[in-house]
Order: sequence, then C-alpha cells, then structure tokens
Amino acid sequence: MGYNYIMLRKLGKSITVINAIAFVIVIFVGGVSIFLTKDILHNAYKVEDISKDIILVNDFHSDSYRLIIAIHHFLIEQDEEYAYDAIKLIHGLKEKVKIYKESEEDEYIRGVNPEMDLLNTMLNDIEGLKNVSILMDGFSKTGKFEKDELISLEEFAYSLEESIKSMNQIHLFKIQTWTNESLNDMWLILFIYMIFILIGGISIYAGYWALMKRVVAPIKELASATIEFARGKLDKRVSTDSQTEIGQLYESFNQMAQRLQVNDKFLRKFNDHLERKVQERTTELQETNTQLKDTQNVLVRTEKIAAVGQIAAGVTHEIKNPLNSLSINTQMLSRDLIAEFGPDSPSIETANLIKYEINRINTILEEFVKFAKFPEPQFFDNNMNEVIMEIVDLITESAKDTGVSIKLLLHENIPSFKFDARQFKEVLINIAQNAVKAMKNGGELEIETAFKNKTLSIRLSDNGDGISEKNMQQIFTPFYSTKTSGMGLGLAIVQRIVESHGGKISCTSSVGSGTTFNITIPVIEELGV
Repeated sequence: MGYNYIMLRKLGKSITVINAIAFVIVIFVGGVSIFLTKDILHNAYKVEDISKDIILVNDFHSDSYRLIIAIHHFLIEQDEEYAYDAIKLIHGLKEKVKIYKESEEDEYIRGVNPEMDLLNTMLNDIEGLKNVSILMDGFSKTGKFEKDELISLEEFAYSLEESIKSMNQIHLFKIQTWTNESLNDMWLILFIYMIFILIGGISIYAGYWALMKRVVAPIKELASATIEFARGKLDKRVSTDSQTEIGQLYESFNQMAQRLQVNDKFLRKFNDHLERKVQERTTELQETNTQLKDTQNVLVRTEKIAAVGQIAAGVTHEIKNPLNSLSINTQMLSRDLIAEFGPDSPSIETANLIKYEINRINTILEEFVKFAKFPEPQFFDNNMNEVIMEIVDLITESAKDTGVSIKLLLHENIPSFKFDARQFKEVLINIAQNAVKAMKNGGELEIETAFKNKTLSIRLSDNGDGISEKNMQQIFTPFYSTKTSGMGLGLAIVQRIVESHGGKISCTSSVGSGTTFNITIPVIEELGV
C-alpha cells in the first residue's frame, strides 16, 4: 500500500473529532446559558419575594398614614371613635412590624439585611406611640387631654412614615440591582449566542469549503476519471496529496487501473497472437484445401488416363491392324490406278485423299496411345538453357514465316540437374508452337528462365489473340480443344510431363493481349555449383 496506516489520518475520525468538539462547545454554551438563566430566575424569585415585602411595607405605610389622619381628626374633633381608631392602628401596626421583623431575622443573622435597623427604629417609634394610647385612655375617662403632648407624639408617627419610605427605597434598590443583574445576564447570553452564531457560521463555511476541497472535489475528479476509464482511456491516473481515505481511494484506483491496463495489454497481445494463429491455421487449411483440390484433379485425371489406357488397348488391337491393311491396299490401289489411267486421273486424287485420311487417323491414334501409355521420365544430367536453345533452333524458321520473332532472357547461372530432356523438348515445342499459331499477324515470343531457392522457373509469353476466361478453366483437360483438327491432348501431355518432374505449370491470358505460361521445377540435384 502507498499509505502507512499509522500515519494515515482517517477522514471519519477527523469528522468525529470535529463533531465532538462542536458538541462540547454547544454543551458549554448551553451550560453557561443555563447557569446565567438560573441567576436570572433566582433574581426573579427574589424580586417576587421582595415584591411581597413591598406590599407588606406599603400596608405599614397605609396604617401609619391612617394613624396620622386619625390623630389629626382627633385634634380637630375630639371624638372617642378617632381615639379608638388610632389605638387600634397602633396595636395592629406593632404586630405587623414584629411579624415582618421575625421573617427578616435570618438574613440579619447572615449579615446581609440592612432593613433590621429600620425595623428597630420603627418598633421604637411604635413604642413611643404607646403614650398616644395612654393619652386616649385618659381622655375617655376624664374627657380632657394635653393637646401639645399629642402633637409631640405625632412626631413618632411621622418618623415611622419616614422609616417606611426608607425601607421601600431599600426594596426598590434591591429590585433595581437584581433587574440590572438579570439584564446583564441576558445581554451576556445574547452576546454569547451572537458570538456562537458568528463562530458557527464561520465554522460552517470553513467546513463547507474544506469538504468541497478535500472530499467533494476529489470525489468528482475520481468520478470523472472513472468515466474516462470506462470509455477506454486505460492510461488515466489521478493524484492527490490527501492522507485520508480519499488518498487511499485514489491509490486504489491507480492500482486497479494499472492492473487492468496490464491485463488489457496482455489480452490484446493474446488476441493478436490468437488471430495470427487463426490466420495461420486458416492459411494452412486453405493450402490443404487447395492441395486436396489439386489431388482430386490429379485423381480425376488419373482415372481419365486409366480409362483412356483401357480404350487405347482396345483401339490399338481393333483399329491399328485394319488401318495398316487399309494403308497397304490404298498404296497398291494408287499404283494400279496410275498404271491404268495415268498420274493425272481424278481417281488418283481420290486415292491420295483416302491415303491422307488414313495417315491422319494413324497420327491421332499414335498420339492417343502416347498419352494413354505415358512413359516414365528418364532422369539424366541436362542443362535447361541448352534444351531451350535447341528448341529455338527448331522453330525459328517456321516462326519467321509467320512474322514471329523469338526473344530469349536466359539466366546465366542455372545449374545442370537431372530431368528428361526429350520430354521437356516436347513440352517447350508444344507451348511454343501454340504461341506461334496464336500470333497470326506476327508478334514476339519471349522465353525467360530464372533460378531462385533451388527452383527453376521458365516463362513463355506471347502477344497473340489470348484465351478467353471460359476456355482458361479447361485448357489442361484431356480431349478439350478449340481447334477443329486437334484432339486436345497437347497441353494435357505437357502438364503430365511437368508434374512427373515434381513441377507445376500455370497459365495467365488476356484476350487480345497475349498468353503467358509459367513452369516451375524443383532442382533435385545440382552439378557444378
């Protein structure tokens, strides 16, 4: 592997760590918010409690205010009802202050309640108002009271009013303090959440950017590379500096692509090799098929030749002897006619015609027997160029008579080898005479020899009338001839002679352009090399 797992920074682990950090931050912010909310809620409870105290103190204030009104009314109009109201208010106010003081003593013990001094002052003022009760009791008994003394006692009521106002100020100050603390906590929570939102937004953007660059973009690139690879671009590779699972995925893709490319090259080579083998086998089969066809043709010719041999034996026995008898009797008849009527007699012409036809039949019979009873070639050391020169000497005069010239292109270094010179003279004479006859208006017969890879090649080419494509398929078939006077055995004999020497003969022709015969013979023994 291209990546060390010890050094590899797992993408999943990184995401988990980031999520854990985000979770801790959320918990922390939530905890701080809850803590601050607890303080706000606690302050709200304290405000609720002190609101009750304010209501109670306001009740004190109402009683003290009513007490002052009752004293004023008593001063204006000395009525026992006013006196009774004042006494009742003094006793009720004293009980309320004591109860309130008892509820506040716990905070006073902890040293955090500044109201205790005011409560003590209020109790002292209420104690001072006891003299009002004594004065009122005296009035109810005697009907008299000291007005100045009552006015002086009224000062205690005013002092009590001032203490109540001071206590309310303390309450209001506490409420203001707790309200400010709650507001500060609310602003702090708002600030924390704004900071958290800002940091969260930046973190989300940074995370999105990192995700796009480190994860989405590499995956898109890998997907694009995969598509190109699937379309046949096997040399496609990807690269990244990421040490996460993305980098490992890139490395795995490159290794897979490399292996597939190697396998593809191997398969292509294998397919090419297999295709070559198939072509070779196909070629071999085609060659084998050609050989089979050639063998079949040879077998067919052999069967035909065997049939011709059987016919030849019967012909020789049944026709040859009577034909010889006819020839002798014709000669005797010709002598008698000359002696009786003279050499210019029409009968002599008729006898000569009979003699000509007998000789023609005899020639055909000899050629027929010659093809049927083909002799085995006699192999002796001979030089093919010399044999060709001899043939040229034989046909030169007759060729000149028809306006045909002979051109020789003989290879100088053809070695002597074993072949039947007599039979090859017959081959060359047959082809050369056919060529001369094909050039009715004159032309050129070209004879060329070549030697390569232990094979002798002979090419005879003319510029005569040529052979049609239809007749080309039958030219080596026995008894096939386009001439009225021929038996069609000449080229069949030529083919047998060439094949008896292990060679091959082929023909190419174009009507109006000429004909070319190609003979190839393996040189089975070389001399003088």
